[in-house]
Amino acid sequence: MVKQTKKFRQRSRKYDKITQEEREQIVKMKENGSTCREISEQMKKNIKTIQSIKSIQKKSEYADLKKALIEYGFQKIMEMQQLDKTNSKIIGKQVNKLIKDQLEQRTSKFWNLIPEQKKFSNKRRIIQQIVLNIVERVQNTIQKNNDSHQQTNIITKEEFEEKKAEIPINLFGLTTPLHIAKAYYYLMSMCIQPKNNYAFLL
Repeated sequence: MVKQTKKFRQRSRKYDKITQEEREQIVKMKENGSTCREISEQMKKNIKTIQSIKSIQKKSEYADLKKALIEYGFQKIMEMQQLDKTNSKIIGKQVNKLIKDQLEQRTSKFWNLIPEQKKFSNKRRIIQQIVLNIVERVQNTIQKNNDSHQQTNIITKEEFEEKKAEIPINLFGLTTPLHIAKAYYYLMSMCIQPKNNYAFLL
């Protein structure tokens, strides 16, 4: 009997695990007027667990902190002109340092976003999640920019021939230095999409 009482007390101090279906059920029962004690007895769950359920979706206690740090880290990385943003390892190391610096500074604007009971705990898992999120966001942004740039610059051979007709006549005349004319044709040829695996040659 003593053992059972002890086990019950230990259990009452801990929150029970709740599935998404159970969470939805609890919220609906509360909306229909059931008390936390009634729900606890019916579902055989700790009453503290039932009392803690406020909404359908579970919100991480680190949600606000993660959102703020992801935005901060992303902006800082994008501002670093010399950083190779195609290399995930390099980005990851830089982001990891930025995030750790902010979390260790009590004067940081992010310090107050850390849950009170977790301010001095190990945040390695949270930092890792933030770093991975920023790295992925940076590389996706770079990829989109590259794709957009390539689509803008590629022209067909026919379009190139039309563009030649629009070139001022003096570009082909004797008054135009030869190296300028060559440079122009080189730049234009770089914009032509290869056809049948052969680049268009002037």
